[in-house]
Amino acid sequence: MEPHRGLIPYFFELSGEHDTFPAAEAVALCRSETDESHLVTSGEGYAVIAFRPEFLNNICERVALTRRIGRYLGSCRLEDAEEFASMLEIPEGTFAVRAKKFGQSMCEVNAAALSAAIGASMKKGCKVDLKNPDVELRVLLSSGLHFYISEREIDRAVFEDRRVAKRPFFSPISLHPRYARALINLTGIKKGETLLDPFCGTGGILLEAASMGIKAAGSDIDPLMVDGCIENLQYFGFDADVQVSDIGSVPEMFSNITTVVTDPPYGRSTSTRNEELTSLYDRALKSVSDILSEGKLCGIVLPRECPECRYSLEICESHFQRVHRSLTRHYYILRKRD
Repeated sequence: MEPHRGLIPYFFELSGEHDTFPAAEAVALCRSETDESHLVTSGEGYAVIAFRPEFLNNICERVALTRRIGRYLGSCRLEDAEEFASMLEIPEGTFAVRAKKFGQSMCEVNAAALSAAIGASMKKGCKVDLKNPDVELRVLLSSGLHFYISEREIDRAVFEDRRVAKRPFFSPISLHPRYARALINLTGIKKGETLLDPFCGTGGILLEAASMGIKAAGSDIDPLMVDGCIENLQYFGFDADVQVSDIGSVPEMFSNITTVVTDPPYGRSTSTRNEELTSLYDRALKSVSDILSEGKLCGIVLPRECPECRYSLEICESHFQRVHRSLTRHYYILRKRD
């Protein structure tokens, strides 16, 4: 199955930790990291996106909410699995079949037995090696059976190494590195461009940006946070331009900013200097608009629905995440109107 102009359909096995965020990140990342891509299909736990193979490594190095990526072979119903598998053309060498359910999909199916049945139905001449196969044929059980050859398994352990508790300076209220990175990826920023976080806090967003080769800049009204942010960046071997500033002064302090990605305070008096949140967020949106060039995107996290955007900003997409009883994070991608 090969789309036009040499584009190859790649299967993204999504992490499943959010209903909409993982697929949106995959699509946005392919759009920004390739010269051409398009969404072929998507469903619970997966997205199939076509692009040229030479861009695969860059995508794998950046994606956060995907577990594996590989060449998509096709999909079928459960009752057609063995017949479908018998017609598959896979690369030469030993192979193994790994079937996996997404969430509660097809609870009645024994994945191990299905893997064995599919393996037995493969064309003669294919040799099984369950320990160290040359080819890993994976089958995701979701709305149907989705077959792909695994080419990359995403190292998600690196995000755990940078989580809040592993930093020398931390605050308990901070985005998990996976979500910080995914939000960055939704903005379409490229390696070498500059990202600004005007509420940088302990630096979680700047850490993820710097780890992807993006130039990081940040500010915070609290000098203690700025010092802690710099300490965290240095601890992980990164550098950034971080300054003490109120949100209203930020546009005059930084230049050549490609995008803004930020997670403003949610209401603690120490982090807002007792300013009412509606006022703080309104001033933040104005500063974002002043910073962004026309047509550029930014990512912002709020603990409430975004008010009607002013200052030439419009909402492009949103994702909601219930953190606990009293906090729901609203991830927004905003665009500066042309």
